[in-house]
Amino acid sequence: MTDPLIITDSPESLAGLGGLISKTPCNPIALSDWGDDTKRAWQAVGGAADAAPVTASGLVPWRQIMAVGRSPVSQVDGLRELLQSGPAPPSPFACLAFTGDGFHGNRGRPWQALEGNLHLTVLFSPNRPARELGVGLSIVPTLAVADALGQFDALGQAIKIKWVNDVLLDGKKVSGVITSTLAKGELIEHAILGIGVNIAATPTLQPGLFVQPPVCLREAAPDALITLPVFLPVLLERLAKRHEQLLTAGPKPLLRDYTALSCVIGREVEIWEETAGETDSPKLITRGTVEAIHEDLALALEGRAEPVHRGRLVFAD
Repeated sequence: MTDPLIITDSPESLAGLGGLISKTPCNPIALSDWGDDTKRAWQAVGGAADAAPVTASGLVPWRQIMAVGRSPVSQVDGLRELLQSGPAPPSPFACLAFTGDGFHGNRGRPWQALEGNLHLTVLFSPNRPARELGVGLSIVPTLAVADALGQFDALGQAIKIKWVNDVLLDGKKVSGVITSTLAKGELIEHAILGIGVNIAATPTLQPGLFVQPPVCLREAAPDALITLPVFLPVLLERLAKRHEQLLTAGPKPLLRDYTALSCVIGREVEIWEETAGETDSPKLITRGTVEAIHEDLALALEGRAEPVHRGRLVFAD
């Protein structure tokens, strides 16, 4: 196996990444010197064909980390298209963009790629039966973000998870994640995890019933000095550990941790159709107090026989 490697066209943006980049200098490299697969991966995650990237020693166990100054495409979408059309990058693989266009969350809802915030996409290739992984892959990134935030004393007690995959600080949204898998038969070959964390800037959002008020780490903990260079290595470490936990112990331990961090159990909520907020006539599915979260992440509501598997959750209390 080749040594872990970082490839970037913005070494100045990586300055101060501490444990992520070794003290050895970055080495210029021409795209013409790359193998075809590396070149395809670079361009798939938004790297310019005429860029003059540099390389540096990376971070175990991440075999490649590609950091693009500005990506014109969603790296989640670009990486998925790459996997569908050719060989996969060496896994585990990570890419990030310091800013860019076309970034989105679930159902294509726009995610503002503000400079100073984290826009990270990672690829794991478990090649395991779906029954062994359960809901684990969908909650690995959420738990990893919560884990990483919990490493900072100023944030630990404020971290909660809102069903299904939003991470909140004191009731305000600081992170959202999406998970996309590629399967062959019953095997999950690849999992693409897209993670956004508001670190330096709070997005400006139009208030509404389906909009969780946002916050950034700089605003939530101004004295903690949490920056992207400080936060990124911590998150990458937690992602690798949560993925390894899933492979070795299965989804149940992750689900226990997810449930322990949930802020919806015991709360009265409304569940609206997934398209709520996107149409003029949103439909309310149900309302009630959440009693539990099942192994498939479905919600058990007091007085309702059938669990709720999907929808947009709004706090009603």
